Amino acid sequence: MSLPSRLILLLALVASGAFAASLLPSGDWPNKHDSVFAEVFHSSQNLNLQQTLQLPEDAWQQIDAKGINFGFSEHTFWFRLNIKDLALDRADDWMLELKYPLLDQLSLFVVAQDQAQQTFVTGNNLPFASRPVAVPEFVFPLSGLQQADWIYIKVKSDSSIQLPISLYKENSYWQQRLAFVTFDAAFYAVLASMVIYNLLIYAFSRDSIFLIYSITIGSFALLMASMHGWTFALLWPNAPALNDRMLLLSLAATASCMAYFGITFLRLKNLSRKTYRIFIAYISLAIIAAIASFFVPYPWMIRALAALAVVMSLSALVNGAYLWHTTRSRDVLLFFLAFSLLIFGFLIYSLQKFGVVPVTLLTEHAIEIGSMAQVILLALSLAERHNRERHALMAAQDVIINMQREANEVLDQKVKERTQDLEKVNHRLQQESTTDALTQIRNRRCFDQQFYTLFHDAYREKTPLSLLLIDIDHFKQFNDNHGHQIGDLVLQKVATTLDKVIKRPMDEVYRYGGEEFATLLPDTPDDGAALIAEQLRQQVERLIVRDGNKELSVTISIGFHSQVPTDPEQLHQHYDLADQALYLAKHDGRNCVRGSHSLMPSEELG
Repeated sequence: MSLPSRLILLLALVASGAFAASLLPSGDWPNKHDSVFAEVFHSSQNLNLQQTLQLPEDAWQQIDAKGINFGFSEHTFWFRLNIKDLALDRADDWMLELKYPLLDQLSLFVVAQDQAQQTFVTGNNLPFASRPVAVPEFVFPLSGLQQADWIYIKVKSDSSIQLPISLYKENSYWQQRLAFVTFDAAFYAVLASMVIYNLLIYAFSRDSIFLIYSITIGSFALLMASMHGWTFALLWPNAPALNDRMLLLSLAATASCMAYFGITFLRLKNLSRKTYRIFIAYISLAIIAAIASFFVPYPWMIRALAALAVVMSLSALVNGAYLWHTTRSRDVLLFFLAFSLLIFGFLIYSLQKFGVVPVTLLTEHAIEIGSMAQVILLALSLAERHNRERHALMAAQDVIINMQREANEVLDQKVKERTQDLEKVNHRLQQESTTDALTQIRNRRCFDQQFYTLFHDAYREKTPLSLLLIDIDHFKQFNDNHGHQIGDLVLQKVATTLDKVIKRPMDEVYRYGGEEFATLLPDTPDDGAALIAEQLRQQVERLIVRDGNKELSVTISIGFHSQVPTDPEQLHQHYDLADQALYLAKHDGRNCVRGSHSLMPSEELG
């Protein structure tokens, strides 16, 4: 939908909402086009009915009964209507409605000859069941008015003191009630559909702004339901204190969510750092107010939050106009137009609560009319912006894909050329990671890996595995008497000799550490291991290492263990038996070979 189409839709919604509100009935007053007056008296003293009946006539002030609004006040208010002046058909049953559902303490008396014929005691600080008629507003059924003179109404409230009084014949009341409920149902249906609509878009797009907007609409719907008395009537009718708390929390949540949505929608952090800091300050104040509502008395908090709503409304209007003037951003224009209606409705409603503007059907429903247009326009704007950004992203992706395709064609050849080089490098690195730098045979790391693998292979295949542990005899003397260079030379020559003796590809010699070496012989029984061990010993014994003019002889001691593994967990036992055999070879004079079968039973493990 184009921008002009959305603006036309917006104006149509506002006009239709205002027109619908103006058509809602306001009561069966005798002369609907004439002013109907009530009288008011207010004082800091909490007078009872008898004390009020004794007040002098000049203590009462005349006001319009259809638009009573004194804003926030700590006084106790008394209102009275002269039934004779109303010229009612007293034979009929009448319903007196006070449209504002947030009055804390409310009493109504039908008085005849200074005596109360009917008495009603209710209020928002009593359970919902105290209301004479089970509707969110305060409705009082009046009967037997033939002898009645006055209707007295006593009000004391921490909320705004407003009593838009309407009188209906009983049948007329339920007819207009249907119209009001239909209006409210349509209003909340629009909000609910917008919440679901944006949640669905979020579910498919994963764009968090739709989730933020859904939460914003939800908190706003809760606020409106609290102010209109629906949450008290339907959710917690027996908890008036909770009802007050939820009104404060929903007002704080709406303020903070709207500010955060504005930050996200307009990308204020990049668009205007000053406006961004202002909105962050509003969010902080709203959160502080929400926390304070658990500790600070309700009268103070409702005034503070109402004042914050006024300041935020004015500030948002001013900042929105400024941003549009300086940036000419399409998103700023849509945001400003959409929120101007809602903010204007909030402003009118807040000023009404302070008694600045009168209570009328339009001022009472200004928020609903503006908000329905706002949520629809913003939802359409969000969807359009999401599509616009998605198309831009897709176009950018197409460019990137083409660039990547061209780059890939060039890179493919280079990759092919480098693959072989990398394979060679990887092979060399693998060799270096498992090769002892000094002796150029496999190192301890490689031994541990191969020993584990070959041991488990032998277990699965039921074949013998032989482990030879080799130690250079008196190696310390080479280092102490001839220096470490000669010691290194001895290690290198011994390693080379051992590696030459091992013939099978599957067999391998490892430098285990220091002057110790190891050999793994897969599929080799005890006698085969003994034969190879003796060959190793003899070849090393023939070695001659020269230190200048001196010829140094080298010998080794070898211990081995051969076994078909019976338990895959006995890897360390296999090694320990070979180690004990090596210890036995050293004990028997060195330069010899000993197998684990030579161990005495007491020397064996386990």
